[in-house]
Amino acid sequence: MAEKDKVQKTLESYNDVFADIVNVLLFDGRKVVDENDLTDAQTFSYYKMDKKKIHGQERDVAKIWNNGEIRISFIGLENQMKPDKFMPLRVIGYDGAAYRNQLNEELKDKCYPVITLVLYFGTKRRWKRYKALKEVMNMPVDLEPFIADYKINVFELAWLSDEQIQSFTSDFRYVAILLRRIRTGKPYPMTDPKYKHAREILDLFRVMSQNNKEAGIILDDINNANKLTGGNHMTEEEFDEMINRFEDRGAQKKAIEDATELLKENISPEIIAKCVKLSLEQVLELQKQITVPAQA
Repeated sequence: MAEKDKVQKTLESYNDVFADIVNVLLFDGRKVVDENDLTDAQTFSYYKMDKKKIHGQERDVAKIWNNGEIRISFIGLENQMKPDKFMPLRVIGYDGAAYRNQLNEELKDKCYPVITLVLYFGTKRRWKRYKALKEVMNMPVDLEPFIADYKINVFELAWLSDEQIQSFTSDFRYVAILLRRIRTGKPYPMTDPKYKHAREILDLFRVMSQNNKEAGIILDDINNANKLTGGNHMTEEEFDEMINRFEDRGAQKKAIEDATELLKENISPEIIAKCVKLSLEQVLELQKQITVPAQA
């Protein structure tokens, strides 16, 4: 399992975060789902590709929403870093397995609904297409009236409105703020930030940095994450300082990558130092760490 997937799932698996995501994205911030009414659901299911082979498929995070002894809904979260043309096919597979499992539970009356939220973590381009089954079909016009469509719920986290971001009451608010800041490059105003799952938030920031060069890596902050646990407060200035360090390291990482490539092309360190935001001493140190091909 990729590290970013693991970190995303870990944060979202907390009931307070899961309920918050659902309440903001589905119910406009109204406290419809209570974290105490959620229980973990089976994320793994099987399907047959042919007569002999059985394959497995696994959701990212799934919960059962209960009202006492009554099951209200099965809700799943799927995390995506890039738009997936075939996401409708994946979601219909997950949802179909969840409905089929209700039959295995000896369904006596009516079934309960299955809902999937696709959380899009991308910051560079919108998820413009691929939100319905018919969009990925080669479909004869004469057959269209007889083919059932299947629409999926995609939420572009980096493009959430200010109202939506402010509606989050869990630590997921800072995920939305980080994605907004990566996308726009502008600070986001905050008031009285509080962290309940500080280590998971900082781990997620670090992992996101590996996929967004604009952000960089907060390795030092991960080591200090224990100072933020237990719901401790972080002031707006402290939060901004952390994000600024995050972005500064992103710029430095890009400069190191560029300098390394130029050194491999036998460009002189003096010229490289003028072209990238590194000192001559830093470039010379990089030169010692890499093997420069000999000139022909």
